[in-house]
This record gives sequence, C-alpha cells and structure tokens, in this order.
Amino acid sequence: MQVFLGHFYLAMNNFKGFFTFIAFIWLWSCGIWAFAHGIYSGEIAWFGLLLNAWALPVWMLLRYFRAPRYSGDLRETPAFTALLVGLAVVLLTDSEKGMPLYLAIYNLFAVLVYLFHLSALTQPHGLPAGEPFPALNAVGGQWRSQQAASAGDCAGLLLVFLRGSYCADSRCLLAGLQEIEETLARRNICPVLISTESRERWRRWWPAGARGEWLQLNSGDDNPWFVAAAGAPLWIRLLGGSAAACRPGIWLLERDGTVVWRHLPGNYRVPGNAEMLRGQLFRIEEDE
Repeated sequence: MQVFLGHFYLAMNNFKGFFTFIAFIWLWSCGIWAFAHGIYSGEIAWFGLLLNAWALPVWMLLRYFRAPRYSGDLRETPAFTALLVGLAVVLLTDSEKGMPLYLAIYNLFAVLVYLFHLSALTQPHGLPAGEPFPALNAVGGQWRSQQAASAGDCAGLLLVFLRGSYCADSRCLLAGLQEIEETLARRNICPVLISTESRERWRRWWPAGARGEWLQLNSGDDNPWFVAAAGAPLWIRLLGGSAAACRPGIWLLERDGTVVWRHLPGNYRVPGNAEMLRGQLFRIEEDE
C-alpha cells in the first residue's frame, strides 16, 4: 500500500509540476499577445487583458528576486487584486464580448487552479505531539534529534524544512529565523535547517556564521515523509537541478527528541513566519 501511495504522490507531483509550468507559459504568452494587439488596435480591453495575464507572473518574479521584501499569502493578494482589476477593465471595455473577455476568464481559472491546487502539497499524517521524532537519512549518515541536542547542549531543537533555494517563501522564512535568533539563543533552542540542497546553495541567505545546524537530506525514497520525490518546479529540473524537495514544515522538539509542536502547511507558499515561531517557543522551558 505504501509503495502504491508513493507512486501515486510521485505521479501527482509530476502532474502538478507540468501544469504549473504550462500555466505560467500560457500567462506570459497571453500577455505578450495582448500587448501586441493593444498596440495594433488601440483597444483598452487588450491592455486590461495584459494586466490580467501578467499580474501573477510579474508578482512571482518580484517575490523571487526581492524576497523577503515582497512576501506572499495564501491568495497572493496583490497579484489576485491586479488580475481582478484587469478582468474588470476587460468587462467594461469589451462591449462585443470578444477574445479579450474569454481569455481573461481563462486566465482567472488558471490562477485559481494554481493558487489552490497546483501549489498544494501532502504532509505526513503521523508524528503528533508527544511522539519521538524519527531519524532522518542525511548526506553523511543518519541524523537523530537526541544526539544532535546532546552534542549542541541544547534545551530543544527547532527543525525547519526548506523547500529549496529557488523558493521565495523558503527564503522569507529563513530571513524570519534570523529575526528571532536572539530569542532562540536565550532559550537555548538550536535551529536545524533541513533541505535537499547543500548549504552552499543557501549561503547568500544563511551565512556561515549564523547559529544553527545545516542538514542535507538524501532525495528519493530515503525520507518519504519529509521529501517529495518530484517536489521541485519543472523549470528547476529542466535546468539540471534535483527533482526532489523537502515538504515545508516546522517542528519544535524537546531535548529528548519528543515533538512538542509542529506546523505542517497545506500549501508551500505559506510555510510560516517568525512571529508564529516566536509565539511557540514558550513550549521549551528557558534555561535558568
């Protein structure tokens, strides 16, 4: 049964990766076509379609290059607002109910599917609070939370699973961790940053002197609860990157490895933030 579910989730991830790629190609192409028709015809409806088509792709580019300055939410509110404004312009100006109107509606459908389905992810259903955290198969050997806490003389561990350095939301979360670094140090809670990529890929956002342990997980079937075999975007795979990606999640563990709190988002675009983490650190008692 587990083998069947593994193949099913792999197929679903490949399906979502492919259609996410196609959806963004469609939106970019639709915007280019709308711009060309708008210049040629001078009709306002085509420029409304341009705004409608490029709202999400441009917003995602801003987030990619300017994270965490531009941070998102579940609905990507700025992009969704611009998309609806573009649709309104088309509705008001396309009196003949022509191609701009139909394309704007198709774009709305594509964005809604991306926001609420294509960026959704499955999370492990086990490991409730009070259970020991399992060992992880990492590059260099097996990693156990009890040994890590003892080696670092920590009161607790904060495990942060990062999807990838290409993910703006993962970089935003990493910046948030630096904001609460002093609080973590005072409570003697050691952050453990976990990714399928090496620390070198993250050095720009997590410098060598930053407090915390870096853990690179093996991809494939070694960590099925925490690693999606096809969780990376299709464009990353086309450029030769790894197809595997960690499922975003945050785990707070006591010194003995017991789970005291966890955050498992259902969408990789909302992995959590610093204030949410700060509000949960009380679960690990401060060192006297």
